[in-house]
Amino acid sequence: MKRFLLALALGLPLVAAAAPMTNDDVIRMVQGGLSDATVIQAIEAAEPKFDVSPDGLVKLKQGGVSEAVIQRVLSRQSGAPAATPGTAACKDCGTVTAIREIDKPGHATGLGAVAGAVVGGVVGRQIGGREHRTAGTVIGAVGGGVAGHMIEKKAREGKTWEISVRMDDGTSRTFTMDSHPSWTAGSRVRVVNGALAPL
Repeated sequence: MKRFLLALALGLPLVAAAAPMTNDDVIRMVQGGLSDATVIQAIEAAEPKFDVSPDGLVKLKQGGVSEAVIQRVLSRQSGAPAATPGTAACKDCGTVTAIREIDKPGHATGLGAVAGAVVGGVVGRQIGGREHRTAGTVIGAVGGGVAGHMIEKKAREGKTWEISVRMDDGTSRTFTMDSHPSWTAGSRVRVVNGALAPL
């Protein structure tokens, strides 16, 4: 009888540990102060029984669950393989949280001003005639320099994109790209040599 009770007592924690993980479990872990990396590891190691309906996802968000954790809940419920127990979460992986387009002002190198001054000086000298060659040259050079400077700045204007990423370890990072990114908020990405790449 004692052996039976001992076996029963030892078996109960194992049964409890094998219980499937639900949305409420995830919310409880997040509200308990666990980091995203820890919660994601728990999700990967558990048998998933998540509610990924719109109402279920809204409930996760209202419970304070980050986008990175919600994305992992979705992928686990859809059948993505769990990580091998004991392996660490991907420290270079994260989820795009926002993309912002920024106007990039042009920066003149001075070459535009020099070229404009030369052209303006030549034109000013011709317009000034014999009596006002010097004055025409000076005025033309100044005007041409200013115009050349502005033209060069305008030609170097462009746009840049600022991408905010919530890393799986709970930190936030910002990356800048000169071309329009192919990702949207919620996309999973990885940092490779300081730049973003699809996951």
